[in-house]
Amino acid sequence: MTVSPKRSLLNILFINFSFILSKWFYDSFLATYTHYISSCGMTFALALNAIITILLTYFTFILFHLAYTRQITSKTLMVSYFLYGLLLLYVLFFKNIGVQGYSLNPLSFIGEIKSGSRFVPVMNLLMFIPLGCLFVPSKENLFLSFLVLLLVESCQYVFHLGVFDLGDITLNLASILIGSLLHHFFFEKWLRKHLVTDTNHFLM
Repeated sequence: MTVSPKRSLLNILFINFSFILSKWFYDSFLATYTHYISSCGMTFALALNAIITILLTYFTFILFHLAYTRQITSKTLMVSYFLYGLLLLYVLFFKNIGVQGYSLNPLSFIGEIKSGSRFVPVMNLLMFIPLGCLFVPSKENLFLSFLVLLLVESCQYVFHLGVFDLGDITLNLASILIGSLLHHFFFEKWLRKHLVTDTNHFLM
């Protein structure tokens, strides 16, 4: 399928604007959370920073493209979820290497918000929504999600990969619940209307 000049120009504009927006977001909010990687060497630090920025650019471009075309291919959706899974692995197990601690307060995020640290609680509330969109809301799925989150937090503490924080579990569980509710009321119906399987459709 030949892409029209107008579509090509729009894609170039979307890519450039996505990169600018992603670079700004990374420098403004994420750079301070990756400072520890400088101890791994400048080459590794630059490579990781570039990879994160490229992934953010990809997801931002997908959103712009989706807003314009009102369509998404099944291949694009699978690739997006694969990359999303890699980002989750990084955030959960490689973002705080060498850090260990615990907080048994299930509402610890309230203190963070009051102290002005809103970014991390907001991200904890948002980052599992795409995962939750894959499941129907049910007591069984919610309980299984709680057990998995508890295991993840325990691994972070045991292997010095972060802080065991019940507050994180509260927000992450709420994130999964929001995603599953979106699946039930919106996502499944939306996919039936907007998902296309034409592999010649632009963007995978």
